[in-house]
Amino acid sequence: MSSFSEQLISHQRLLAQALETLKTLEPVAPDSLDGECLLQLDNMRLLHFDSDATGTAPQGETNKRTTPLLLCYALVNRPYILDLEPKRSLIRDLIDSGYSVYLIDWGYPKPTDQYLGLDDYIGDYLHSAVERVKEHSQQSAIDLMGICQGGVFSLCYAQLHPHNIRKLITLVTPIDTAVENFTLAQMIKHVDVGKLVRAQGNISGALLNQLYAALKPLALGVHKQLNLAGNFKSTEQARTFIRMERWINDSPDLAGTAAAEFASGLFQQNGLVNKTLLICGQRIDLSRLTQPILNAFGRDDHLVPPASSRALAQLLQESQEYREVELKGGHIGAFISASARATLVDAITQFCD
Repeated sequence: MSSFSEQLISHQRLLAQALETLKTLEPVAPDSLDGECLLQLDNMRLLHFDSDATGTAPQGETNKRTTPLLLCYALVNRPYILDLEPKRSLIRDLIDSGYSVYLIDWGYPKPTDQYLGLDDYIGDYLHSAVERVKEHSQQSAIDLMGICQGGVFSLCYAQLHPHNIRKLITLVTPIDTAVENFTLAQMIKHVDVGKLVRAQGNISGALLNQLYAALKPLALGVHKQLNLAGNFKSTEQARTFIRMERWINDSPDLAGTAAAEFASGLFQQNGLVNKTLLICGQRIDLSRLTQPILNAFGRDDHLVPPASSRALAQLLQESQEYREVELKGGHIGAFISASARATLVDAITQFCD
């Protein structure tokens, strides 16, 4: 009983501390970098960041890299998670390591975008972004990093346009959707997404958030609420927590046709493993890739199990230059925590040299 009483008193103190923090907390504004918009096609924008954006020079001019790095995030959620705030920013870390960083912002699909498919996103928008990066950087080929669904897009694109991509990086990317404990894939496997699209048009971002929360109902439900006060011990902690919550709930709808094609092609047919995924009329066969590949995954990723990402190694040619890096963290922690980011940036720097 005394142990319970002590826990109750400790929780009450946390609540009191949280209330004091909230009393003095001013409205929390976004603290992401303002990238230069180089291209806009419909809802998609291509943003550019370099050392001028952060106000700090790379670590020595000799560290400045000539090959640009384009980041391709997933259609789900917003890409500013890669630059949430100065102390939690993969983009700033890459800039500080000498990279000229470009980012695709997919925007928010409109109801009329329900007919956009994977061919549009990969064959038109992503291809146009790559061509603009080449033009802006005056390079004939670039390095491409795809995150989660963006990793699948990047693998497909690298096969379609091999001469445009010098090196390829995949981060927390689903490859084999039939591995054990891939709960999201198992859930999607039995859903008729096409019927949902025909009924609703685009797939609701709110619905997707409910789906992700259902993957860890205790951790993302009861436990999160019970531990809520612990996120307000200081003003700095409170700002970070609020920015994260804003990002989690800032979920764009998914263009209906693309969502149905991705669900069917990747999850239901295990298209990358079975070589059944068709993009722009070409069958995606990862053994045809020629670019060196760095494959990074989260050790504790509940959304994309490490085994799913690591399956990429078995689908490439034996002669393919391939590296793996395991990051301490989950699906988001793999690139937002300080230690994981440091490991990731070091691996990217060594790989891209």
